[in-house]
Amino acid sequence: MITHSLPLPAPAPGHQRELLVHQFGDGDHKAYLQAGLHADEWPGLLTLQLLMERLTQLEAEGKVLERIDIVPFANPVGMNQRIFGKTPGRFDFITGQNFNRGMAIDADDLIERVGNRLGADGATNDALVRTELRTMVAEKAGHYEIEALHRALLSQSLDANVMLDLHCDYEALPHLFYGDHQRDIGSRLAHCLGFPVRLEEDVRGVVAFDGTHTQPWVKLAAATHKPFARPCFAATLELRGQNDVNETLARRDCEGILAFLEAEGFVRDSGAKPQTQEGDSVTINVDQVKVITASHSGIAVFHREMGEHLNEGDHYADIVLLDSEGPERIAVTAPASGVLFSRTHQVLTHPGATLGMIASDKQQIKPGKQLSF
Repeated sequence: MITHSLPLPAPAPGHQRELLVHQFGDGDHKAYLQAGLHADEWPGLLTLQLLMERLTQLEAEGKVLERIDIVPFANPVGMNQRIFGKTPGRFDFITGQNFNRGMAIDADDLIERVGNRLGADGATNDALVRTELRTMVAEKAGHYEIEALHRALLSQSLDANVMLDLHCDYEALPHLFYGDHQRDIGSRLAHCLGFPVRLEEDVRGVVAFDGTHTQPWVKLAAATHKPFARPCFAATLELRGQNDVNETLARRDCEGILAFLEAEGFVRDSGAKPQTQEGDSVTINVDQVKVITASHSGIAVFHREMGEHLNEGDHYADIVLLDSEGPERIAVTAPASGVLFSRTHQVLTHPGATLGMIASDKQQIKPGKQLSF
């Protein structure tokens, strides 16, 4: 293992931060994994530590066949947002920007730079595109600390063949996001992890960190009709809920990720096996997710459990009002039919707040739109 330290520009005197990148193996292909881009999401932090233990052993045995880079904490800025014992960690305090938004590469610029230089050989095209992507990252602005953080992360990840970004929800079934143009490899990853809910997304619209890695390839291919041998596959892994941090779950997810890396040719003879699936499979496009929102302020009381199938109109929760003249509850019903796979743990709610998410069989939002900011 080789460890690199990437310093970030100090936002104020005496406040230098850095990213750590642990490199295992070497080769023509690279896998990149990170955790904690939302610094209040911690299951992936433990999972990557266990994965590094396994990779250290495999590397010593000569079983790491390609390069695997791991960033064990992707957001030292957010990790330092400690306010009265809490770590908000999701938005930059200076700009108000979500740490998992706003770093996309200008695909039109990429097309202009390399479109007329692509040929008939996919591997040659791959190398040309990755070289230009690295150049474009180096040219990105870094005035604000969040911009410098994004630039540093992308400088390590954007040329990868496989990019896995580890997140979690408030409370949720394990699920993952990947581009709907990469259904085969996305399904393979879900199988290795044993994740029942697979959300396929149109990466041509607004993208998060994962889509930043695949959108340039999709738009470039559509504009030029040129072949690529191994464009980037990127996915966001939602490792259940914020409080699901324990050795058993982390070990399970570590083994699932390692099984996937072996299936993709990055390691051999790891002994890792695909994990037993946690529930029935649900594969939909992201635009079929229906968000359940609150209509009033009060305390949310849930009556249905995650993994249950709800019919439209089913009684999902109550909002217990705190400021009415007497005890009063407002019923919250399911706005669509489908599987409940995500639920908030912030039960002091307000109008418009997310109370849960349903994987439905109908389109609910415009394709290419993010579920939430």
